[in-house]
Amino acid sequence: MASTYDLYRNLAARPLGRRIFSAAYRLKVPYFRSVRPRVVEMSPHRAVVQLRKRRALHNHLGTLHAIAIANGLEAAMGLLAEATVGPRRRWIPKGITLDYLAKVPGDVRCLAETDPRDWDHETPFEVEVRVGAQLRDGTVVVRGTIPIWVTDRT
Repeated sequence: MASTYDLYRNLAARPLGRRIFSAAYRLKVPYFRSVRPRVVEMSPHRAVVQLRKRRALHNHLGTLHAIAIANGLEAAMGLLAEATVGPRRRWIPKGITLDYLAKVPGDVRCLAETDPRDWDHETPFEVEVRVGAQLRDGTVVVRGTIPIWVTDRT
């Protein structure tokens, strides 16, 4: 069976491939359908998704809701984990810690990153995935961590 990362690499190389992969990702993980993350990048140790500002994600101030952004960050973290963890391991998030630094008046990019040495352990182990959300101009509006627990598949 092809991995999620293999599927991404195959589709990303084709016209409209990232859009098709993004739609498939939302089907596989229905929870993310509400925020409609568009996959921009998926690779070991780094993933990026884009959230488009739309009314369904607004808070009472007319800006992107903090929890919608948290969902986008979790979507990016999941892509990073799938691309990094390897075929004999599995992962599960243990929590989330976020600092909301500014209102989000427009589209936002949600990034997840780790370093290779974070994954160089015998199982089980924990990885602190660094996450952040940025506006188009590079302004960081959310930053934090999502710890994930990595174990061997049984």
